[in-house]
Amino acid sequence: MVIKMNKIYLIIAISAFVLGAYFYGVNITNAKCHAQYLQTNIKNQEQSILKERKIHENVYKTGVSDIRIILRDKYTIAD
Repeated sequence: MVIKMNKIYLIIAISAFVLGAYFYGVNITNAKCHAQYLQTNIKNQEQSILKERKIHENVYKTGVSDIRIILRDKYTIAD
C-alpha cells in the first residue's frame, strides 16, 4: 500500500512539473511575441515620424510666393 501511494505521489509530482513547465513556456512565448510586436510598432512609428519631418521641411522651405507660382503654373481658370 505504501509503495502504491509513493508511485501515485511521484506521478502527481511529475505531472505537476510537466504542467508547470508547459505554462511557463507559454508565458515566455507570449512575452517574446509581445516584445516583438512592440519593436515592430516602434519601428513603424519612427519611420512615420521621419517621413513627416521630411514633408514639413519641404513645406517650411517654400515660401508663400513659391506656392502661389506653383499653383498658378499647375492650375488655370481653364482647368
